[in-house]
Amino acid sequence: MFTSLFAAGAIASAMIDTPAFKMELEGDWVQEQVQDKEQKSYYSKSLDTGLTTSYLMMNAKPSDTERIANKLIEFRLNGENAAANKFNLKMTIVEPILVPYSKGHQVAYYGHDSNNRQFRYLGVVMPDKTINIYTESKSKSQAELEVIFNNLIKGLKIE
Repeated sequence: MFTSLFAAGAIASAMIDTPAFKMELEGDWVQEQVQDKEQKSYYSKSLDTGLTTSYLMMNAKPSDTERIANKLIEFRLNGENAAANKFNLKMTIVEPILVPYSKGHQVAYYGHDSNNRQFRYLGVVMPDKTINIYTESKSKSQAELEVIFNNLIKGLKIE
């Protein structure tokens, strides 16, 4: 569900509203068309940054979240490498981290490619869902994208 709110003197915002999470987006984020109903894509012209989120509802045991998170890392890195090969890019990705937290496990990595694209990823694995948040920009430095990413995460509410 995409909602735009405008008020005199206020910053426009959008809301990503899914069964797995909600995320408030401050600023000029505009929703882009995607085919997968579990995936949402947005672009901010003022930040020159893209945001892609997705989720998967599941029914796993709490003891399985670490194994699922490790598979998620494998899946994500294979996807990054496939994209690099398809577009003939050289890609550098820091070693992904996997950490436990109260509801499951989190996965994170960041990197850049030979087209000057910077990207950051966060995956959250819980027994009942997996949430993916990915940002990218060709004009921002990694430090600038980190600030944007961290501001986006502030608007994340996991259901």
